[in-house]
Amino acid sequence: MKILFVINPISGATSNDEAILIIHKAAAEKGFDFKFLYTTGEKDDEALVAQIKEYQPDRVIAGGGDGTIQLVVRNLLNTDIPLGILPLGSANGLATALNVSQNTMEIVKHLTTNYKTIPLDLLKVNDKYICAHLGDLGINALIVKKFAEQKQRGMFGYLKHLMRSIKESPILRYTIKTPEGIYHKKGYMLSFANGNKYGTGIHISAGSVSDGKFEICNVPRVTVKDFLKAFLTRFNFFTNKEMFSDVISTSKAEIRINKKIHYQIDGEYMGQTNHLKIEIMQSAIKLLVD
Repeated sequence: MKILFVINPISGATSNDEAILIIHKAAAEKGFDFKFLYTTGEKDDEALVAQIKEYQPDRVIAGGGDGTIQLVVRNLLNTDIPLGILPLGSANGLATALNVSQNTMEIVKHLTTNYKTIPLDLLKVNDKYICAHLGDLGINALIVKKFAEQKQRGMFGYLKHLMRSIKESPILRYTIKTPEGIYHKKGYMLSFANGNKYGTGIHISAGSVSDGKFEICNVPRVTVKDFLKAFLTRFNFFTNKEMFSDVISTSKAEIRINKKIHYQIDGEYMGQTNHLKIEIMQSAIKLLVD
């Protein structure tokens, strides 16, 4: 068996050297062939396409966070090559939604020996972008933008960006058109989600990555307390079931916003928009599971 590991070397809060050593050890024990492709942030799609064509792997493992997963899935479309997830990012949103183990040794063993797969839905946004986990517009997208610009991580950085983002974010009015109906809503943040959790572990819906639908979640009010609960959920200090209680489940939607607003997809800041067209790509990828 040939396995291509796509590794983001700067993903997460610590070095990924330990994971790389674990992969080398597993290959020596199990006897599988493998190659590494390290992302650089420049021409990663071209490099991955070339490696898939040249190496012809039996499976591709995304080692990083949601951005690394998104890179891999968009280049596995229209192939029969299964995807594996090795969560090495800071939040690991899709891995969290799928309850993927955070034990690197355990997950490497599973990914290199298991053959069971499930279909993974994806989202297509504005006929151009692929979303593997979730995206949103409003306050959280502005926080993502500030993180990317200032490179300040951790709890202190989160609180700093949170306070500023709440102050800078106006209330929004959206018209959401779906096959099920037309909805008029207002709020400070709107999420569109393939997975059912943020990387913090907070639930945003009862949806599944394989049900042929995605969820649109409106946040009608925002306080610092709400976001702190969302952040601290990863430490099991709080759960907050009310923050994402206004949910629409659908297979496609067109969203118009009353003003241009910040948005992000899978943790990557995308700019500003006042219009989103989202549709499900059902069973787009084969996903390795336990």
